[in-house]
Amino acid sequence: MAKLGFTLSLVAALALTACGEAKQGVEDGFNSKFHESFVASCVKSSTQAGAPQEVADKICTCASDKIKERFSTREKMSLKNDQIIPIVQECSSSYTG
Repeated sequence: MAKLGFTLSLVAALALTACGEAKQGVEDGFNSKFHESFVASCVKSSTQAGAPQEVADKICTCASDKIKERFSTREKMSLKNDQIIPIVQECSSSYTG
């Protein structure tokens, strides 16, 4: 009986580990797509507003990196412009200031 309890505990632990790994995989995929989409959209908007491509790339990549540091995956799903704009301005001052 003790052997069965240990086996069930081991199976449960492995299932939780697999679930955690799957969740991490989903989050990593989301974060990768978020970064790609955010940078592309940001660069497009910035260059249309007159920023040089090289500067826009740096500012937008910086902003995406800071967003990754400051917000969880769940929070990134519902970010508002008033949360993003100060970060872009912060990065902008680093490259144009």
